[in-house]
Amino acid sequence: MSDGRVPRVGQIISHADWGAGRVVALLRGGRVLRVEFDEMPHTPWEIPREELGFDAPPPPEKPQTEKPQTKKPGAEKSPEPLDSKSMSPETLEDSVTARQSLEALRLGVVPTSHLNTYTVGRDMELAVIYEDLRSAAKGSGGMRVVLGDYGAGKTHFLEMSELLALESGFLATRATLDSREVMPSRPRRIYHELARGIRYPDDPTLERRGLKPLLQKAATDVDLIRRLSRTNSPHYHPYLGPALFYWSVLPALTDTEDLQDRLLDWIEGSEVASNVELEKKLRHMTSARARLYALRDFRTVTHLYTLLLGGISELARQAGYRGLAVMVDEAEFYSVLGGRDRTFADVLFRTYAAACLNPDILGFDPEVLPRGGQAVHRRFSYRYREDQPLYAVFALTHDPAGKYALARAVPENRFMDLPPFSTEDYVALSERVLSLYELAQTPLSMGQKLAALLAKVIEPCHRTGLVENPRQALKFITEVVDITRHRPERLKPMLQELLERLKTGMP
Repeated sequence: MSDGRVPRVGQIISHADWGAGRVVALLRGGRVLRVEFDEMPHTPWEIPREELGFDAPPPPEKPQTEKPQTKKPGAEKSPEPLDSKSMSPETLEDSVTARQSLEALRLGVVPTSHLNTYTVGRDMELAVIYEDLRSAAKGSGGMRVVLGDYGAGKTHFLEMSELLALESGFLATRATLDSREVMPSRPRRIYHELARGIRYPDDPTLERRGLKPLLQKAATDVDLIRRLSRTNSPHYHPYLGPALFYWSVLPALTDTEDLQDRLLDWIEGSEVASNVELEKKLRHMTSARARLYALRDFRTVTHLYTLLLGGISELARQAGYRGLAVMVDEAEFYSVLGGRDRTFADVLFRTYAAACLNPDILGFDPEVLPRGGQAVHRRFSYRYREDQPLYAVFALTHDPAGKYALARAVPENRFMDLPPFSTEDYVALSERVLSLYELAQTPLSMGQKLAALLAKVIEPCHRTGLVENPRQALKFITEVVDITRHRPERLKPMLQELLERLKTGMP
């Protein structure tokens, strides 16, 4: 919001989507503000003043002595800035998210919106994921290992796979492993990232996340609660059963919101949740005796978390969804690990493979997987049901040691390489990015001519190795467009110089 009702040059403002910025110019009689945001230096945006919280300006007075001017034949109308008052909510939202996506691309970050708009060259790979999901929905489960070099678009591909899973009726979630917080040797932290990030296919905004919506939906099914929570039932789940039971009875009591939050923290694997104190409080409030088992972060209890994920996939199916799809972006999976950490990373992958794939196709005996914890934990299986609809995709940067270890666990046909982009893919990518600028209502001084120019430039850039992966291409394209928008007189000389250097091989 603004800090005043009348804008002025130099004023500090705050935008709901783009954060803090400064007014650098008043345009169109003050109806439109040119703003430079802190997160987007040297890239001013023209925004209606009302969108920044300022009062609408008074209507301009009509001059009494001048006649209306007639537009001369052939004169072109300058592009008008985006006017949020004249746009439908859908168009305005698309414009805002398109601008956010462009800024993410400019910074070399994978945007979370408009993924389909700039996805090229991955049709065959996404078709494989689609067939995997169809199989997983029938209770066969499934797993895919995606291999690619740095910058090949693995994260982008995982996000597309996640969207495809949502479109196919699955709950979907994604976690990114690292060497400090979400380490492969820390199974509870990985599960926590996955559980709290679950998204729902019947949520058009994709803003609902975590297990709460699933628990709320399942808590209305009395028979389902009984099957999962009774210890003598063949469908009993030692974690989800008690969680669902308590979740169903707490709303009937008073002052239980805090207990519900603590219960959700526990079942989502939060490190702040203590099962001992929570169980004592729940038993006191409900007079029930359902037990809450501990969820530790020991390296040898990965089986507890695949048991939970399998249970969530089945609970999702019982609630009307098709299952659960898990995406794990491993990025530096093996290169940052050594010794015991690498050993437990192997255990992580093998346990997930055992939870997702038929034991007959595994390259190891899943019964020899470590099952640590207390005596009761060691009795729990790594898998909830044989026919659970659980699907997982692991993305891995090419690493000989990593691939060798994975190949000993799962069949070769479960691996999928992301091939390098062709020149045609890069040309198509440039056209898709330009379509984002059009969607963002950002005027380009060269209009559609820029698409043809970019096609001519991208081809030699790719051929000579100046552009080697999608990440480089996206940054290059957005930089060219920025020059076109802000310094159009520099575009042709810059491109001509670039082409000459590419021809001669000069740096």
